[in-house]
Amino acid sequence: HWLEPLTFLTYVAAVTSELRLGTNILLAALRRPVVLAKVAATLDVLSGGRIDLGVGIGWQREEYEAAGLDFSTRGRLLDDSLEALRVLWTEQSADLDTPSLSFEHIHMMPKPVQPGGVPLWISGRMNERVARRIARHGHGWIPWGDDAADLTSSIPKMRDAVARAGGAADDLEVAG
Repeated sequence: HWLEPLTFLTYVAAVTSELRLGTNILLAALRRPVVLAKVAATLDVLSGGRIDLGVGIGWQREEYEAAGLDFSTRGRLLDDSLEALRVLWTEQSADLDTPSLSFEHIHMMPKPVQPGGVPLWISGRMNERVARRIARHGHGWIPWGDDAADLTSSIPKMRDAVARAGGAADDLEVAG
């Protein structure tokens, strides 16, 4: 069964006290970013700061079409969603203006317990777009496809790409 991850993690948070909770992989671009920010922040508060959010763009065109979204823009939608999460989790009065999302003066409460917001793990293959997402928003990388099968080769390549994108490559964590 592929349970809805945030509902499932809320249940797990209620029946555990130390287990780290995380999604692998939530298609953040298929969810409205302001609602996702609120749900993830609430879960972070209820769990005592134990949530990680693993996100990716997905590969199934039909999911995007069913949500009324253009599959070809899924990377931009994810980037805009991640930016919305960041501002909603860190600013008292959040403003955002991106190609797919715009809002002003949103006061979202509660803020996540974890400083800077819920850690974001970015999924994807080793490429410059994923490296830029990690450099800008990511706590870690969830390798996908051939990159997941050959971590010995892919991890150094991703660290180099994250460094080129201006991120802290030495601090990059990798889900294995």
